[in-house]
Amino acid sequence: MPHKSRGKNPLKHDASKLFIIGIVLFCWGCIDPVEPIFEEREGLIYIDAFLSTDNTFSNVRLFESVVEFGDFRFKFISGADVRYRNMDTGNEVVLTEQVDGYDPPENFTAQVGSTWILTIILPDGRMYRSSPERIRNPVSIANIRATYNPELKFGEGQNRFLPGHRISVDLNDPADEENFYLWKFRSFENLKFCKTCEGSTYFRNGECVDNPYDRRSAGDALLDYECGTPCWQIRFNEEIDLFSDQFTNGSTLTNLPAGDALLYTLENMVVELQQFSLSPLAYEYFRVLDDLVDNNGGLNAPPPVALIGNIFNPNDSEEFVLGRFTAAASSTRSIFIERSEITEEPVGTFRPRISEACDFVCDPIKCQPAYMGPPCMLVTETVCAEEKFKTGIPPESWQELN
Repeated sequence: MPHKSRGKNPLKHDASKLFIIGIVLFCWGCIDPVEPIFEEREGLIYIDAFLSTDNTFSNVRLFESVVEFGDFRFKFISGADVRYRNMDTGNEVVLTEQVDGYDPPENFTAQVGSTWILTIILPDGRMYRSSPERIRNPVSIANIRATYNPELKFGEGQNRFLPGHRISVDLNDPADEENFYLWKFRSFENLKFCKTCEGSTYFRNGECVDNPYDRRSAGDALLDYECGTPCWQIRFNEEIDLFSDQFTNGSTLTNLPAGDALLYTLENMVVELQQFSLSPLAYEYFRVLDDLVDNNGGLNAPPPVALIGNIFNPNDSEEFVLGRFTAAASSTRSIFIERSEITEEPVGTFRPRISEACDFVCDPIKCQPAYMGPPCMLVTETVCAEEKFKTGIPPESWQELN
């Protein structure tokens, strides 16, 4: 059965509490998921690693548990040496640290049938390695659809039902092997403002810098800059949507739930869906993780609950390492969603936009009506810089409507 996450909030931790960690133990080629209880403590390593034939979703995130001011949380580990290693060729791919993790080079591609491992060396010398992962054959998406529901899911944080589109797929499941599917997607929406400077700063030379003339309260001061070129905001879904063909092997499968695209804005949207073909062990990992998330209130970054998967410390067999390295092939399908006739209130929060004015960014003398010198030079827009969550390249299936 498909697994879906519905309206979850991040789980709040307390250092004195116990938390459930689902554990997948690999022993002599067998898999037996159990759910032991560990005491929250500092020094637990969590690794969320994915390698795909579509480089968009290839990423490694590293965290270590810490207790700060009485709160238990996972802190990002910077400065690590992170590599994918191709077991067939011996070639290594060095990942580069980014704001939200470690990414491979943009031109990196992984081939179906290749086998990979993950190696990590932390700044303090600790080493971690994964068991090998072979990339299975992908299964193509026969059709994709988006169905609007004004009460798609209940949002506990908003205390109301949230509107959005249920993304579903059709596919022809191959009969020659068991297949396990995981869906992820990116959504693209028109972005009108490309930069916001906070506090006593304004946008100059590509960054927010100190503004010596802004006399507004730093806590209330925001300056917004429009996108001077076409731009799209990118969102990644954080849910877990899975399906096993255990009872439907070789069938034509229709209307499989593959994700929920919430109504964050009323802008038209493209959803780019990735369908990953998992190994049985990877599927079991995500299935148990999904069950734990459903039972414990939320999936955050990193998740408040985690599994012990296929990553280990080769120098310390007693250390439990949370998380998993997964290598999987993907097939892609995009869909354009028009939302001009939707009347429900969007999920996102909105505020009045404030552009530069003379009183905010120039010497007060230049703002006087009688001033005759060089004018106050205002900046009101900027280019759409290419980033993980923003792009100026029109997404596939995008339509310009009148």
